[in-house]
Amino acid sequence: MTDHDPRTPGSEGCCDTMLDALLARAHERLGTAVTDRIAAQGGTPELRPPDLALDRLLAATHRSLGTAVTRRRSREARAALGRRNAALEARLEERGPLSNRPSQVRVKYRQEALRLAHRYWPADQAEGMRAAVRLVQHLSDLLEDTTQPVAHAGVVVRQLSGRLRELTRLPEPKRPPVTLTGLDYLTAVESALAEPAERLLHDLRRIRQLLDEELEPAIAGLETSSPAGLFGVDTVAQDLIDDLAQGCDQADALARVVAEVERASSDFVGADLSGAKLDGVLLEGILWDDTTVWPENWETLIRRASLPSGAEQGVLIVAAEPSDTAVHAQA
Repeated sequence: MTDHDPRTPGSEGCCDTMLDALLARAHERLGTAVTDRIAAQGGTPELRPPDLALDRLLAATHRSLGTAVTRRRSREARAALGRRNAALEARLEERGPLSNRPSQVRVKYRQEALRLAHRYWPADQAEGMRAAVRLVQHLSDLLEDTTQPVAHAGVVVRQLSGRLRELTRLPEPKRPPVTLTGLDYLTAVESALAEPAERLLHDLRRIRQLLDEELEPAIAGLETSSPAGLFGVDTVAQDLIDDLAQGCDQADALARVVAEVERASSDFVGADLSGAKLDGVLLEGILWDDTTVWPENWETLIRRASLPSGAEQGVLIVAAEPSDTAVHAQA
C-alpha cells in the first residue's frame, strides 16, 4: 500500500484511501513499539521507558486519527452542502414566473390556483389531440383500402366528432389585465392559463368546422362519387391531420402552464413561510425540506403529516393524515 500523507492538501486518492494509509502507518508504528518493548525486557535499557513511549505513541495516533476523521467529515459535509445547493439552484431555474411570486401568497391561494388549473385542464388535452390524430390517420388507411366499405369510414368520422366535442369543453378563456404591481396572483395564474387555452380553442373550432363542413359531406358522398372524389377526401383528411398537429402544439403549451401552476402551488422547498397564515389552507401535496421555514409551532405538525417524496433525497411531501412519528428531512 502506498504511504500517502493524509495531512498534505491535494493528496491523491479518495478519503477512504487516506484513512486506510493512516491506519496502516499507525499499525506499523504500534508493531514497532511492541517489538521494541519486548526486546527491552532483560536487555539493554532504553532511553525512555517502554510504557511511556507506548503511551505517547498511542496519544499521537489518537490525535492523528481524530484530525483525519474531522477533516473527512468536514469534506463530506461540504460536498453534501455543495450537492444540495446545486440541486436547489437547478430547481429554481426550472421554476417559472409564477413560482417567483412571494411564497406566502402562493400558499395562501394555492387551492384557488389549483382549481383554475383543473378547469383549464379537465382531462389530458394533449393525449386527446394525439388520439384525434390517430383517428384521422386510421381514416386515411380505410380510404386507401378499397376492400373496406364506406360505412367504416363514417364510423371513424363520428368517433372523431365525439372526440373533438370532448376537447372543446374548456372554459371560455378570461385574460384580465395583470396589475402593474404584480401582486394579484390569481389574476396572473388565469392570464397565464388563458393564453394557450385561447389558441387551443381557436384551433379546435377551426378543426371542427373543417370536419363538419368538408370531411363529413365528402365521406357521405363517396358511394355516389367518382374516383376523383376519393382524392378530394384524402386531401381534406391530410389538412385535418396538419391542423390537429398544430393543435397538439397548443395543447402541449397549455400542459406546460398547468404544470407551472401546480409547481408554484406545491413546491415550497427552501421557501420562507414564517409569516404565512396556514389555518384553513390545504397543505396536502406540498413539497418542502429542512430549509423551508414554517410559522411558529407549525413545523412539528407538518413533520408528523409528511412522508419522503421519493423523487429527491431530503424532500418531503405533506400527506393527508398525520403520522405517529416525526419524519426528518434527511430521511
